[in-house]
Amino acid sequence: MDKEILMQAGLSEIQAKIYLYLIENGQKTASEIAKGVDENRTTVYSALEKLEKTGIISQKDRGKISAYIPNHPSVLESLAEKRLRQMARQARNLESNLPSLINFYNEHQNEPGTQTFYGKEGIKIIWDKIIATKKTFYFVRSRYDNTVDKEGFKQFVSSRVKNNIKAENITASEFSNEISNKDMEKNYLLTRTFLPHGEYDSPVEIDIFGDNVAFINYEKNSMSTIIESPEIADAMRQFFLFSKKYIRKNTDQDELSKVPKEKSPGSLPEDG
Repeated sequence: MDKEILMQAGLSEIQAKIYLYLIENGQKTASEIAKGVDENRTTVYSALEKLEKTGIISQKDRGKISAYIPNHPSVLESLAEKRLRQMARQARNLESNLPSLINFYNEHQNEPGTQTFYGKEGIKIIWDKIIATKKTFYFVRSRYDNTVDKEGFKQFVSSRVKNNIKAENITASEFSNEISNKDMEKNYLLTRTFLPHGEYDSPVEIDIFGDNVAFINYEKNSMSTIIESPEIADAMRQFFLFSKKYIRKNTDQDELSKVPKEKSPGSLPEDG
């Protein structure tokens, strides 16, 4: 009998050897089993304990010394089913925790180039990097940023203001609110440039800070990709400033800032 079949059901190699040995030779003591399978007693005792616990073998008194007997192979079916359920749970657990593991890996490897993060943790990593640069950052806001951690967002804005880090954004006119642009510039160190309604409908936010450009895709589990490159960051910054200048030249910003805020996916109380 091939022990590989038993190992596929979840038995270790030594457990499979012991079980087959008992089927062939009947009840045996631990010492006899160790000798029969050519393994040391410590290894055999450990394997016997696990086999008995899973119901694959049983103990039977043989005078003053206990002996072991094999149980019917049907018990292996239950063991295999249990193993499949366990593997399914492990797969689900891995799937739910993989984004955090990837974030942890990317954050601590400190490799230049491109990094990808997931979920709120990834967004927080971007916020922390923005604060660390201590320089003005530029961003194109997405109207789909409904997955943002609002408490974490408030802490980010507070930290940004505390560190005197200015921000400039290009945002949809539906994000205009009761807070005037002057108050936004004064209290939040934020300068807003409004786009006409519907002009930017992408689920992706673009952040430009220091030598980095970040893209947050709010429709892909808030997948955040950071590109670390002075040249790319400078190019995106120039493009942002050119776009801002062009928008302001060709639109009435005062009028756009008065547009009542419509219900839109993920709108926050105010920009940050």
